[in-house]
Amino acid sequence: MPANFMDDTAVSPTAESGIYRASLSPEWAVWGPNGGYLAAIALRAGMAESRLPRPASFQCHFLASGEFGPVELRVSSLGGGKRAESLRVDLVQGDRLLLAATCWMVDDGLKGFEHDVGDAPDVPSPDTLPGYQDHSDDYANWYPIWRSIEGRPVKWDEPPGDPVWHAWLRFTGTPIADRGADALRQLFWLDMPAWNAVCSAHPWPYAFLTPNLDLTVQFHRFAPETDWLLAEGIVPLAAEGLVGCVSRVWTEDGRLLATGTSKNTCRPNPGYAEELERARALQSKGD
Repeated sequence: MPANFMDDTAVSPTAESGIYRASLSPEWAVWGPNGGYLAAIALRAGMAESRLPRPASFQCHFLASGEFGPVELRVSSLGGGKRAESLRVDLVQGDRLLLAATCWMVDDGLKGFEHDVGDAPDVPSPDTLPGYQDHSDDYANWYPIWRSIEGRPVKWDEPPGDPVWHAWLRFTGTPIADRGADALRQLFWLDMPAWNAVCSAHPWPYAFLTPNLDLTVQFHRFAPETDWLLAEGIVPLAAEGLVGCVSRVWTEDGRLLATGTSKNTCRPNPGYAEELERARALQSKGD
């Protein structure tokens, strides 16, 4: 059964002001707890604590992966004004700080400049594309997170090209009921593009893995009524062990919802030798 993202990001207030509890679920594992999953829990604590209703932006540093089990969230207001509030959120497990975040919350009904040039890329609709589960023979062995989400990539198994990734994404067991849930979903999807965009430019097997150092998201609008969202990642430069990604998400009807950036560091892939041997065996079989 797919996991429910809202259930697994739930935070509970404690008797102490600004302190919340949560539990990291193994259903959202990629190596360890997925970074976007940790970020969503932190944002949820910030939303719960804020006196204002609408998330405007979120920034975090990933400091440690942690283990599946209880965590504590320490939320404090950094200031702001009548219509905007800045909050800090620390996600702690035992004596380890796993994630440090800030977020801006704002009031509803703000007035100001209006324009929209965030045109969606011209890609096939999700109904016309096969999913990862259709492409991959070993999909059942993918990380647990893929039991609870579905992805339909625009491109699959093509020669290395531009460091660009597009995929339609949705939860398989999580209804998106309101704006808060949609903010968590957008944040979660924007954690994913960097690795996939890098892979688009390099041949498998990959000598490096690229864990996120940070994630920044700007929320523009919300569409909880939609099922599929299109995620885009572009990595214009990878150099000196670092990877920088710019990402965006759109609705099926082309509305830009959020933009993000992430900085990733390259680490040697511990499974590279095994994957290289497998790649050579597949090439020999093909020849």
